[in-house]
Amino acid sequence: MAALAAGLGLAVAGCSAGQITQTDTQVAAVNGASGTVGDIAVRDAQLLFPVAEGYYRQGDDAPVVVLIANNAAEQADKLLSVTADIAGGGELSGDVELEPFTAIQSGTDQDDAGSHPTGSSAPTTSATTGSATTTGSATTGSVTPTSGGTTTTGSPVPPGDASALPTTTKLPASAAPTEPGKVKITLKGLTQDLRPGQTLRMTFLFEKAGPLVLDVPIGASPEPRAEPEAGH
Repeated sequence: MAALAAGLGLAVAGCSAGQITQTDTQVAAVNGASGTVGDIAVRDAQLLFPVAEGYYRQGDDAPVVVLIANNAAEQADKLLSVTADIAGGGELSGDVELEPFTAIQSGTDQDDAGSHPTGSSAPTTSATTGSATTTGSATTGSVTPTSGGTTTTGSPVPPGDASALPTTTKLPASAAPTEPGKVKITLKGLTQDLRPGQTLRMTFLFEKAGPLVLDVPIGASPEPRAEPEAGH
């Protein structure tokens, strides 16, 4: 009987060898930073994972992935700038206007992660139609309530999901749902290396709501985790 049981055990082990389990292709989840200031909700803010190097080097540009919603019923707002404590500046392009009950989303191409800045790094501030570049460091310090609103943590929204609005966003019954506007946000010229597991302090500045300071992580790698093969 003992020999028979041992034989059955080997047969079962042999059948399971080589099978693909559900965890073989899982990607580690990283929750981005979320907060609110006034009627503006910032959800799941994170840096795009730098696949080429696995981390950001000093001098690299870092694309930001985030969803921003205006929950106000009447007052429009505008994203003026995005800066960080370890970046030379921030660049905005695309849709930065936040009409009532609308949202904008930044989801950048993977090829942009870890790219090096071009042009002069001298402190300048410029704005053109549909784009803006702000150079300078974000205000350091802890996240604190600001005039016109408070900073709180909310539930993250999966990056890349253009249809996922923050749970606090309510559309009027008479209004048809709309897709978030597209904006591209890039931190220019990191002043030090930044690796997965570390965060940088980022400031989102809005025309009406004011500043919102968040500690923003690097997002998860899009590549599946390698799982060790089961022993025989």
